[in-house]
Amino acid sequence: MNNTPVFIKIDSYKEVLDIIDVVKAKLDKSKSILKQINQIKAEEDEELLEWQTTLDNISDKVYFIDKTLFEPNI
Repeated sequence: MNNTPVFIKIDSYKEVLDIIDVVKAKLDKSKSILKQINQIKAEEDEELLEWQTTLDNISDKVYFIDKTLFEPNI
């Protein structure tokens, strides 16, 4: 590894610090948005599971009615 000091103009250094601050802020915002998207997806998955359960229940009831009404009793 090279341990030679690197010199940067103060103006450039301040610009780099400003750019790093902007990048960090955008990363934080991106993380926040991703967290919100994941929360929405989890809520959608839960809602879809409820719909599936409801449809399965309705299907079972329709099958039972069909079987009860249209199959001869033995």
